[in-house]
Amino acid sequence: MVRSIKASNLKDHAEIAACLRRLSTHKAELEAKHPTMDKLCSMSQDLLFSVKNKEVASKLEARLDSFAQRWDRLVQSLEMNISQVQLSSTVSTTKQSEMTHPGTVTVTKVTTREKVSALRHTRESPPPQKKRQVVVDSELRKRFDVDFTEVHSYMTRGEAILQSPEFSVSRKDGSIQELHDKVQAIDRERPEKYRKLQEATRTAQTLVEQEGSRADDIAQAADQLNQRWAGFCVLLADRLTWLAYQTKVLAFYSLYEQSEQAVDSSDNWLKVQAPPASEPEPLKVQLDRCREEVARLSSLQPQVDLLEKQLKELKDEKEGEEDPSAFLDADITAFKEHYRKVLEDLRARERQLQLVLESLPPARYKETISTLLAWLQQCEAKLSIPSTAVTEYPIMEQRLKDLQALQVALAEHQGEVDYLTSAVEQVFQKAPPDISQKYRIEIDAIMARWRRLGSTLTDSVQRIQELMAKLMQFENDVKTLKKWMADVDVFLNEEWPALGDSEALEKQLEQCTALVNDIHTIQPSVNGINEVGLYLKKEAEPPFAIHIQKELDDLNAQWENVCKQAYAKKSALKGGLDKTMALRKEMQEMQEWINQAEEDYLERDFTYKTPEELRKAVEELKRAQEEVHSKELKVKLLTDSVNSFIGKAPPTAHDALRSELDILTANYQRLCSRLDGKCKTLE
Repeated sequence: MVRSIKASNLKDHAEIAACLRRLSTHKAELEAKHPTMDKLCSMSQDLLFSVKNKEVASKLEARLDSFAQRWDRLVQSLEMNISQVQLSSTVSTTKQSEMTHPGTVTVTKVTTREKVSALRHTRESPPPQKKRQVVVDSELRKRFDVDFTEVHSYMTRGEAILQSPEFSVSRKDGSIQELHDKVQAIDRERPEKYRKLQEATRTAQTLVEQEGSRADDIAQAADQLNQRWAGFCVLLADRLTWLAYQTKVLAFYSLYEQSEQAVDSSDNWLKVQAPPASEPEPLKVQLDRCREEVARLSSLQPQVDLLEKQLKELKDEKEGEEDPSAFLDADITAFKEHYRKVLEDLRARERQLQLVLESLPPARYKETISTLLAWLQQCEAKLSIPSTAVTEYPIMEQRLKDLQALQVALAEHQGEVDYLTSAVEQVFQKAPPDISQKYRIEIDAIMARWRRLGSTLTDSVQRIQELMAKLMQFENDVKTLKKWMADVDVFLNEEWPALGDSEALEKQLEQCTALVNDIHTIQPSVNGINEVGLYLKKEAEPPFAIHIQKELDDLNAQWENVCKQAYAKKSALKGGLDKTMALRKEMQEMQEWINQAEEDYLERDFTYKTPEELRKAVEELKRAQEEVHSKELKVKLLTDSVNSFIGKAPPTAHDALRSELDILTANYQRLCSRLDGKCKTLE
């Protein structure tokens, strides 16, 4: 509709007046719809807040923006068209200055009526009575129309802002800057518009003075404009007061919220704090951070006092209203109590941290702990390597010296342990239970390791000393036994005496019997050596265990060999002596028989007085010859026995029996030969 109205190139006053009248009508209708538009915007904002679907909310917001832009474009287009029509009216009046006065009156009247009609639509006042058309100064009327329209438009535009629903809602948060800027803009325009109002009033007075009753419509329009101006100024002052108070409220609640957040932040920080650290460095960090928090919260004291003062001022400004506390509901007393409690809790924690820091042992304690733990770990690492296993005696002796050196070092560190115990006792007396418990656990663990190390060193020293004693005993016993067996071996391997030398055989047999007795006596010692050797082997390192086993094997083999040789030699000596005695007895008996035979047959003189006696003598010699020859088998057996016996003996033992046998054999053969010769002689 606004676009259909021709606003440019207007030449006829009637056409200009009709156009201005239509535009004023549309403007009045638009202004009447402005509260509806504001209400629609407010409802739209509430609707946007209640819509949870982002896509739907986005579409709705776009639609509302489009509608608001159309409204603004319509208002702008209407203002532009009115300005163009007023400009066309001024130009047309200048060109037609030669026109008659009635024509001018007609145009002015129409314009004035249009203004009055616009005012009637805006204020909903009853339609003005018809006035008589009089001839007035067209320039004054146009000036009045311009000033009237400008002031009327200013108040209409200002009232649209000042009557916004936002002024009916008190706020505790958010921003009213946009609304404040709009009202300030209106207030800045007010002096200029007031000057325009005064000019319009003076122009109306001039027209009334010139035209009299014919200018009643002008006078009525001026009165209504002044009345509206007075109400507008009251409304503007009320809104400025509301904005000032609302600004104070927002500043108060902003400061209140900041202070409350700061107190809550300190309270939450305090709730999540870990217990006091048990080490000086982290405890100092905790104490510094707590002091910072105490200082930060203490700096809020001026703000807390300011909040209390501001709240009192705000309530005093609202004194006389129904209940200012219904809106100003900030509980400063509870906030101050919360602030005081949190600050006191922070200071209590600061005192606690300071007390714990003072109760902790000095830096020397930590250094001593570190040094002692490092030394303990070093000693435990050394003791973790088996040092009590049996090995070569010099190595075990060196290990014993190392262990004894550790014992000396342990005694030297006793002073550090005493210092730690004393320092921890001081902590137990001053520190809180949890800190004391931590240090108690720490010192108990160290003392347990200390006692375990001392006990281990004592046991290891005792153990290695016992093993060294057993090893030395074992080696000495083995050495002694080997030396004894070497001497025995010499005895067992010495030359045998002549088998015919009974005294030598008896002496050797006695020695061998004593040796066997010694073997029986030494056998338990040998068994003991084996037991000790097996025990040492069990406790020895693998290479040395092999050495001990080889030593035992060699010793046992040599012992068994000595035993066998001793038993064999004893048996051989005893058998040799018995055989020798038997053979010598037989040879002695044979020799005695030979001697007797010689005496009986060879050395006796036979008497041969008669042949009979000779014959008897021959027969007797033949019997003797037969008897002697019958002994040949026995001599042969005796010879075989002697040869067999001496064949088993060493060559050095052959001579005695062989010489006796040779003598016996020679005597026997001589006996046989002599006996045979004598027998032949007698025959």
